[in-house]
Amino acid sequence: MKKVLLISQNFYPEIGSAANRMKYVFQTLAKTHQVTLLTTEPGYPNQNLYRENQFWEDQLEEKDVIRIKVRTKNYTRNIMKRFLFYLEIMLRFIHAILKQNKMVDVIYISMPPISVGVAGLFAKIFLKARLIVEVRDLWPEALVGVNRWNKPWLLRLAYMLEKRIYHCADEIIVNSEGFVDYIVGKGIAKENIHFIPNSLTETEIKIGAMLNKERLKEKYTVIYAGNIGLAQEMEDFFDMAERFQEDTRVQFKIFGYGFRLEEAKKQLVDRNLTNIMVLCPQARSIVLEEIKKADIAYVTLVDHPVFETVLPGKIIDYMGMGIPIIGNVSGYSRTIIRNARCGYTYQHGDTDAMCAGVEQLMGNSDLCSQLGRNGHAYVCKNHRWTINFQRIEGVVNRG
Repeated sequence: MKKVLLISQNFYPEIGSAANRMKYVFQTLAKTHQVTLLTTEPGYPNQNLYRENQFWEDQLEEKDVIRIKVRTKNYTRNIMKRFLFYLEIMLRFIHAILKQNKMVDVIYISMPPISVGVAGLFAKIFLKARLIVEVRDLWPEALVGVNRWNKPWLLRLAYMLEKRIYHCADEIIVNSEGFVDYIVGKGIAKENIHFIPNSLTETEIKIGAMLNKERLKEKYTVIYAGNIGLAQEMEDFFDMAERFQEDTRVQFKIFGYGFRLEEAKKQLVDRNLTNIMVLCPQARSIVLEEIKKADIAYVTLVDHPVFETVLPGKIIDYMGMGIPIIGNVSGYSRTIIRNARCGYTYQHGDTDAMCAGVEQLMGNSDLCSQLGRNGHAYVCKNHRWTINFQRIEGVVNRG
């Protein structure tokens, strides 16, 4: 049994793939190791959301969870206030680390943001422990991709810290194979990088397996579930809905949250898109049930080379729930969808082709069902936590 310190800004009961992944890592590592988790109070996308009991649906050993209170508000539009937000998190994490018993064997951090990585470096030195760095996204590359934080001095600092964190890590875990070559390019040996993707629990996989839908029906639902932020391009989704505005067979549904959600809602009103229903953020179990009930799932990323290495967690969720995928993604995400044979991807702005794809799926129940089964089978083979967690535990137990 090892003593493990987990450090992550995002954690249960927050929504999103980062918090969900760390919840599973914490719960499962705690079965065989002595685990303490350092995180923030739930606040993404906003603190008020977590006053509702529905988000606290799991029983966790909260005595092993240290939640720090962050006073700085997360201002996405204001570069200095956002910088102060991450700086405060880093300093409060370091303060909490100073209070830790030095008998720690492994430090496991999840980043971005880079501030968590800096706190992890401090913990490695102060606690004299092995450092495992989990990379869920490439920072500052992603910031360049969304045209934010492009101040030269800030990027130089961020790239310097990123490289330092990678080189000080004893092991690196990535959730996308597309990240491997980038990190190798920073001078890291490939054998120290471990690809362990986001996955589904056995309970979640069973939800997707229990599908028995009638695909040929009077009403079809195209769903988008997840973040509506700087990395998501929703314009094509709205254009598609506009094309189907007079078609009563089709409805569009958004389970969204994030920085650009209000902007998206305003656009729906301005364009009079009455066939799009926007629903409040919900607990993961509820969202998965809603995905399961839908007929087609939509995925998108901003059209920028930076995002060609990314695999959004929603793709795995969609596949796991057994419904076909359409969307505007390229690179690694497109490769996964094609390899799984679970849907179709299109160029940004090619609304004609995307609408034709929706029409094809609505008119062919066998094709729709086959794509759904293909996606579910791919998840069963490649994205089961019961299998993939063994690889995380193997990394923790190394050394």
